[in-house]
Amino acid sequence: MKAVLALVLALFVAAPASAVKRRAFVTSVSGNGNLNSWADSGGLFGVAAGDLICKNRALLGGLPNFSGYRAWLSTASTDAYCHVQGQTGRRDPGCVGTPVPAGPWYRYDGVGRFSGTLDELTDPLHPEIYQPIHFDELGNELTQDSGNYWTGTEPDGAASSGTCAGWVVGTSGASGRTGTPERSIRWWTTDITSSCNSLRRLLCVESGTSEVTPVPWVPAALVFSTSAYGSADLGSWPQAGGATGLAAGDAICRNLAAGAHLPSPDSFVAWLATDDVNANSRLTLDDTPFRRVDGFRPADSRADLFATGADNTLHVDENGDYLGQRLLHWSGSYGGGSSSGINCSGWTSSDPLDDGDYGVSDYAYGFEWSQFGNATCNLPLRLVCFSNREVLFWDGFDLSESTERWSAVAP
Repeated sequence: MKAVLALVLALFVAAPASAVKRRAFVTSVSGNGNLNSWADSGGLFGVAAGDLICKNRALLGGLPNFSGYRAWLSTASTDAYCHVQGQTGRRDPGCVGTPVPAGPWYRYDGVGRFSGTLDELTDPLHPEIYQPIHFDELGNELTQDSGNYWTGTEPDGAASSGTCAGWVVGTSGASGRTGTPERSIRWWTTDITSSCNSLRRLLCVESGTSEVTPVPWVPAALVFSTSAYGSADLGSWPQAGGATGLAAGDAICRNLAAGAHLPSPDSFVAWLATDDVNANSRLTLDDTPFRRVDGFRPADSRADLFATGADNTLHVDENGDYLGQRLLHWSGSYGGGSSSGINCSGWTSSDPLDDGDYGVSDYAYGFEWSQFGNATCNLPLRLVCFSNREVLFWDGFDLSESTERWSAVAP
């Protein structure tokens, strides 16, 4: 018995600190920009009050290591990038103090992944957010437009101009920048600027080194945003191969999929509608989930996608890169997949006097991924491409390998 106990203790002591999934959540409570006025502030002010609010909410939510949480907040003197590492100062020219590792982060339950490491999350070109932070510490899903949280922070983790005077002012005479839980790129931390008397939540992240768990593949059909972009005259794109209109959109998707060695490249179609064709009619798999190239799931099925919108953002291209710019894509379709009738003359026009509807690839939990607005047909936008074939097995080798790494597909 003593030998067994000693072995158990040895294994416990030897367990690496990295074998912990660090978590992030949006607070279930909200308040104005004077964090001292919040019930969980403990009488503290500014960012210190924000940190204590996060710790108290983590404790009440039953999360492990509740004392390790910090608020994602910036002030005029300290960037959030530095603060969540236990430092002060500005990211540029450099934070002050000994840094504490930060990220990757999972959601409240330690299952779904939120982001990569702090540096990956705040990368200006390819920020790694795997799915928007859409849950509070109790596991409640946030509703659209009700979950914005105070940040005062730009996409690179540096302070913005609006910090409610360091989070001590809660009146209408000052403003604070907020982030949103529906989006991934940049808007997660720098969405709208609100008056400091508005009621907003906080984003809380757990400090320390985190375990990284690969996303397991399950049978699914792939979806990606194109790395290429161009006008709504799709026949003018180099990848169109001489085709025009919808056929050009499909050719672009297929040629890019083939170039990235994705399975069954000829199964991809562009998410596009014309006057005569609805986008939803172009997807033929009924009960098959969709997954991005990085393995994360935007929808459980075709019906799920059309009924409730994408459950994750589509900002990953065919090479597995996380897009940080040019996040609009041509669609001509409402969120449910029916034609909006605004499609740049069937995707043959680049006339600046003509319009086409577009979606936003970094928008989740709604239909904005398919229809967000309309743009003149000469503007350079991307496409979103869906496969009409289920991939049963994907071994996860590097994308530069050949398609022989897939063992089977189903029509």
